[in-house]
Amino acid sequence: MQAAHSTQQKGTRMSAILVTPPAVEPLTVAEARQWLRVDGTEEDALIGALIASARTVVEREAGQCLIQQGWRISLDAWPYNGVVGLPLAPVTTISAVRVMTSTGQVTVSASHYRLELTRDKPRFWITGPVPQPDVAGAGIEIDLTCGYGAAASDVPEALRQAMRVLIAHWFEHRGDGLDTAAVPATVAALVGAFRRPRV
Repeated sequence: MQAAHSTQQKGTRMSAILVTPPAVEPLTVAEARQWLRVDGTEEDALIGALIASARTVVEREAGQCLIQQGWRISLDAWPYNGVVGLPLAPVTTISAVRVMTSTGQVTVSASHYRLELTRDKPRFWITGPVPQPDVAGAGIEIDLTCGYGAAASDVPEALRQAMRVLIAHWFEHRGDGLDTAAVPATVAALVGAFRRPRV
């Protein structure tokens, strides 16, 4: 598990942990090599690392998961209105919902919740009785799958292009003491149409 972040929502703490990383990247090494106009394979390890880093930065800037990946959302308690604004997008499925009670872990029936599928603000709605957690923190777990799809071709071309531009920027300026947290204006412009508000 990796790539955790947390936020507050209606008085309850929420955290998100990556449990299943993407099986593929939105760009292959061969595609990136062609974009960079690199003929040989000697730089492939570096290019592969740049692809993964560029995806992470574009995902951060857009607030979108590009390629299919599995996440676990943890909550301390259910929100009072029964609606959980999910911190990831786009969400495709919810695979499991579990609550930690004094008698053990309880799996919530899929008939007692629904997923509102919107690109920008996916939400989890409680539609039936659910137990309250009996532990001090992170007593609720929601396992979900997010991303545009399992194949690189599922990712919008503008976001793939943002990755190409970022990879080229890093590749051309490697060893220059580059601020990798800074995003070039071209990348920001390509990502802008996909940027979603933070939950």
